[in-house]
Amino acid sequence: MTQVTIRTATSADAALLSRLGRDTFVDTFVHELKVPYSEADLAEFLPQSYGEDVIAGFLADPRYTHLVAELDGQAVGYALIGPNGLPHAEARPEDGELKRIYLVKSAQGTGAGQALHRAAIAALEARGHRVIWLGVWSQNLRAQRFYEKDGFRTVGEYRFKVGATLDHEFIMRRG
Repeated sequence: MTQVTIRTATSADAALLSRLGRDTFVDTFVHELKVPYSEADLAEFLPQSYGEDVIAGFLADPRYTHLVAELDGQAVGYALIGPNGLPHAEARPEDGELKRIYLVKSAQGTGAGQALHRAAIAALEARGHRVIWLGVWSQNLRAQRFYEKDGFRTVGEYRFKVGATLDHEFIMRRG
C-alpha cells in the first residue's frame, strides 16, 4: 500500500521544488497537452518561474507556502498558495490563490493529487481566505473538471505569458 503524505516545504527544499516545477511543467504542457512552446519560450520562462532563486524567494516570503506531496517518501508533487494575483475586477486583497499544483505523471491516480489539493485549500482557508482563485489553461479540460467538482467556477479569462507565447487561461473562483 502506498502512503501519501503532505508536508510544508522549507528553505532546504528550494532545489527540489525547482526541479519538480520545471519537470512537471514540461511534462504537463509540452509532452501531455502538446502545447507547441518553442525552445526559446521555455528557455525564458522556466528559469523565471522555476529557478532555484525564484523558489527560494517564495519560500522566504511568509505570504506564500509550498506544500510537497510525497508518495512512500519520494516527492511527487507540490502546490504553491498565497495571496491572489489574478487580474479580475472582483478580486480582493483578502482573497487567496492556488497558484500552482502539479504532480508527476507516475503519481497520478494514487490519491496524491487529491490529497495535495485538499491540503492546499485547507491551508488557504486556515489563513482566513474565504474566496479562493486559480488560473487554468483553457485547453486543460481535465483540470477544469477537477476544480469544478470542488466548487470552482469559471469567472473570467486572461493571458499567461510563457516566453513570447500568450496562453489563453481561465480564471476560476470558489466562494
